[in-house]
Amino acid sequence: MTDKRILVVDDEESVVYTCVEELQEEGFEARGGTSGAEAIELYKVEGFDIVLVDLKMPDVDGMEVMKAIVEYDPEARVVIMTAYGTVETAVEALRSGAREFVTKPFDVQELVGKLRTVLEQRSDKAVRGNLRDLGLASIISVNCNEHKQAELLIRRQGRLAAIYFENGTIAHAALDDQEGEGVIYELLSWEDGSFSLEQGVPPPKRTVETDWTGLVLEGMRRLDEDMPGSELEWDESETQQEQTMDRVARALKALEGIEGVVVCSQGGELLGQATNADAVRKAMLTAFAGRRTKTLGVLLNGRQLRQVVMAGEKRGTMLVTHEQNYVGLSLAERTSAQSMAPDIQTVLGRYQ
Repeated sequence: MTDKRILVVDDEESVVYTCVEELQEEGFEARGGTSGAEAIELYKVEGFDIVLVDLKMPDVDGMEVMKAIVEYDPEARVVIMTAYGTVETAVEALRSGAREFVTKPFDVQELVGKLRTVLEQRSDKAVRGNLRDLGLASIISVNCNEHKQAELLIRRQGRLAAIYFENGTIAHAALDDQEGEGVIYELLSWEDGSFSLEQGVPPPKRTVETDWTGLVLEGMRRLDEDMPGSELEWDESETQQEQTMDRVARALKALEGIEGVVVCSQGGELLGQATNADAVRKAMLTAFAGRRTKTLGVLLNGRQLRQVVMAGEKRGTMLVTHEQNYVGLSLAERTSAQSMAPDIQTVLGRYQ
């Protein structure tokens, strides 16, 4: 495979050097660069079989490099390296033509395997990846919102699943000997599994009639019910983390217009409080709403919602994210959530 040429692009010289050395030992002809702009020009002059590019770079980032190269050469194969496995960047890369995602830090042999897979599929226009980097809900959202006709194949532990998209809907789903909506619910629980997405493939039949948003929301509801810790009760022993979260809660409650605060984990465990209400109950409600907020963000625009307001006739409740936790804030009567948001973020910023 010495005739296969790979361009490695990363602003960290050590990463470029290591990748080039390892790839050369594996029989590739590898060349490195630390500038996105130079990589684009180098591709136009020399051409490469694969471009392996880091997502975050200071001058021209990996997304811009990929878009420029794919625009110049629609047959180009670009693999994105990222330590920032966010939904929005993965979705954008999927839309823009990435063939594969590699999450740093990565195992060199795993990287080589992925590159060889991409090379072997030269005429295959399928986008490939893993559900660890791009969840199924995001893939469904992209294809249905953009009314794509496509075939999604997912492989996990010897099992093969297929989902077909057409005219903004999920038309057909199959897993083993199952077909229909139940397949979608099971697949939404898969946290990993390799996938390939090929555009323009028509569905062999129609076995799904429910709107895709309804399917995803119902699947997430079922996951919530099965989530370990969804019925955790408050542990009276105060750890250092709990003491810190109590301070966060008290600092937020000190703001004029805030009547009560709870801080909880995604599983509903109460981590901190400053409220006269039933704190455990408030924490469970906050976590319940927070998990659905995350799903709604994916369905709406592929991004996590960082602030949500539930408005009553006279008073409302705000839900914000803080690191990996949720913060629920009860607003005083007639208090505007919009006016409170800057002060809330300022307080939370002190505890990052």
